[in-house]
Parts: sequence; structure tokens; C-alpha cells
Amino acid sequence: MRFRILVVALLVLLATPVSYAQNVAHTAKARAEILHLIRREKLDLILPIAMRENGIDMWIHVIRAGNPDPMSVHFGGASGYLIFTDRGGDRIERAVLGGGGHPELFDIFGSDDLARAVEGYNRGSVDESVYDEIRDFVGDRDPATIAVNTSEWLTISDGISHSDYMKLESILERALSREVITPGVTTLDDVGWWVREEMFKQGLSSGPSLGVSIPRILYSAVSEAIDPPDVRWWIHHGSYVIQRGDFMTFDIGVRYLDYFVTDYKRNAYVMREGEVSVPEPIQLAYDRAIGAQPIIRKQIKVGQTAKETLDKIVAALETAGYIYTPFIDIGTQDYEMVQEAMIGAGTERSGFSIDLHSQGNNGGSLVTVGPSVAPFRSDRNDIVIKENHIFSFEYMVHTNLPDRPNFPASLNIEGNHVVTSQGVEFLYPPNERILIIR
Repeated sequence: MRFRILVVALLVLLATPVSYAQNVAHTAKARAEILHLIRREKLDLILPIAMRENGIDMWIHVIRAGNPDPMSVHFGGASGYLIFTDRGGDRIERAVLGGGGHPELFDIFGSDDLARAVEGYNRGSVDESVYDEIRDFVGDRDPATIAVNTSEWLTISDGISHSDYMKLESILERALSREVITPGVTTLDDVGWWVREEMFKQGLSSGPSLGVSIPRILYSAVSEAIDPPDVRWWIHHGSYVIQRGDFMTFDIGVRYLDYFVTDYKRNAYVMREGEVSVPEPIQLAYDRAIGAQPIIRKQIKVGQTAKETLDKIVAALETAGYIYTPFIDIGTQDYEMVQEAMIGAGTERSGFSIDLHSQGNNGGSLVTVGPSVAPFRSDRNDIVIKENHIFSFEYMVHTNLPDRPNFPASLNIEGNHVVTSQGVEFLYPPNERILIIR
């Protein structure tokens, strides 16, 4: 039998499906049907491409019942030895040598004896020769290259990003309004818990933690920073009472169907008495931030690697007069780096930082697989942007304010987008204005 073992983190099922149900699942059956459709299309359409592009003849993934596996949600309850073999044609042969597995997702099912052994029945008295079934199955197919999932750092899989975006945006904009916020009374925690309660009412999850996501004050006309400033906030304490003259951002991520996670932000300003518009320096900082978006969008294309895309974005923004301020993704240190890079820039130029991370079944952290475009995600520099790649269009623009010298306001613009052959397309209405709280 001729084969060699290629150990890779082949999380191929976690690419974007070609299509999925458009409506929110209001019943248990509808929810199950949506997830089944996604699993089927990933196996039918994405798996052959992923295996062949990586030169994989066979992929073996093992899921043990009772031991939570980040990939298990993608196989619909199958466990044991899941073996995928490229035998030519349009379809990858899919086998479950274990238990479970839907007949529309898998072609071959192993023996009951093997399934019971894998499950753990009568451990210690089982004839170990039952496992010869796996050896014989692999040997009959004689793959030259076998891939198995193993990694010292990758602990979760990537996927697609989906939710009822319009509903969620409505929740967020209501949260940043006088419906929820009373200047001088409402705390940041109050806003965070209001949003979480609304999510709960609509069947959207934000996780089991006792803590909540709260708005971040980027600028305050009346309040000083309590802790050293972070690139993500000027004030970020749940007990802080929102004041007139505060400019804030709110970062929201929710989980839907235990599978899809969003990640986007909105910005709001609390009007001071007598003000009829956002103060000019803050509006300028916001306009500079939004102005970078079309420049960045033009540089993102199907077929480019993450590194090629980052280099093009940096060059284009520098040509437009922005100053590159790359991050290491440690907020306080990042802010110090921004301050140093912008010494002498005044209000004439703004800095920028890029983090176009893949968006999947987690909130977009470093464990998300995919062509993430950021200087601190260089381990995936060579990953190519594919058609229908869903990502979080996240970047920051830093602008000095006249009344806060050497402490630039860092505005984070973010939303979930998709890359197609037509370029970057919005999945829902983009961030285009500062929300006003009177």
C-alpha cells in the first residue's frame, strides 16, 4: 500500500456555501432544514475544490462522542472515523465508520460492531480486530496523501457569517437612541443589558457569559480617561454614566442557530445643550474614517492572497494621504504606536490600521480560518481570497483633535461583507452616518 501522511489543518467544510435559506428559522424544523442544506452544499460543492487544490486524496477526521469537537456541527451528528476520499468525478466519497450520519451527507456507513466499539460499548472486552475495518477501508483506496486535522494553535473552525442583519441593525440603532439612553442617567452597562435582553426576546444569542458588550467612549467633552487610553476606547467602564458631549462606538456580535456570528459597529454622538450638529472635529474624524472605505474596497479582489491585498490597501491609502499605523492587536500598546506614528501630523493627516478578518462561527478572533488581511494575522498571508468569501470589513482611522493634542480619536468602522467576482458587496446597509442622541 503506497501512501504518505500529510498532517494539515484541513478545515475545508468551513467555506461559504453557495446558497442558504433567506428567511429566519421560526420553527425547530425550519432551523434543522437550513443547517442540513448548508452541510450538504459544503460537502457537495466546497469539499472537492478544497481537497484538490491542496493535493489531498483522503481526509480523515475523528469525532469522539462525548468529547466536544469544533467540527462536529458541520457533520450533523456523525461520530467516529469520517473518511473523505477523492475517487474522481464531481463527488467526494464520504464514509462514516462509526455512528450517526445522514444518508444525504454520507455514502458509506460502517458496521454496527465498529460503531459500538468506537462508541465505547464493553470497553476492554471488544475484539480489537474490529478496527481492521478502518485499515481495510483505507487500504482498498490506496491514497497517496492523507490529511488529518491537527494543529498546535488552531482550536476552532471557520465558516460563514449569517444572521438576520436588518433586525440586528435595528436593535443596535435603537440602543444608541433616547429610547434607551438618557444623558446623565444611563450607564454603559445599562445599554449593554438592554441589547442583550432584546436579543434574548428575538432568539438571538450573545453567549452565556455574565458580562455584556458595552459601548466604548471614544471622545468626551466633559470626562477624562480613567485608565491609560486604548486604541479601542477612551473610556470603557460599565458603571460610566453617559454624558452630553460623548462620542461612542458600539461593537455587536451575536450568534444565530448556534452557528452564525456577526461582528459590526455603529457610532453615536450625544448632543450637548444648544448643539444642532456634531462638532466639526468629530465629524471630520468620522468622515476621514468613512472616506477610507471605498479606497480599501477597490483593493480587495477574488484570487489575491491576504498579503497581496494588505500591501495594495496600504499603498492606496498612503497615496491618498493617510499614515500607516500597523497594529499588534494589544490595545494599549497599539495606541502608543499610533501616537508615536502621528507625531507632527496635526489634523491634516489621519492614521489607519487594517483588520479584514474572516468571519465565521466565532466572533472573528485569531482562530478563524481564512484569508484575514491584517499585519498581526501573518500566518495566513498566503491564503487566497475565494469567490463568496465572507469577512468582517474592519479597519481604524486615527485623527488628532484640536482639544486633545497627542491623543488621537481612533474610529473603528466594521461590517460583514462578501467578496464576489464583482468586488466587495455589502450584506446589509453600511455604516454611513453618526447616530444622534438628543
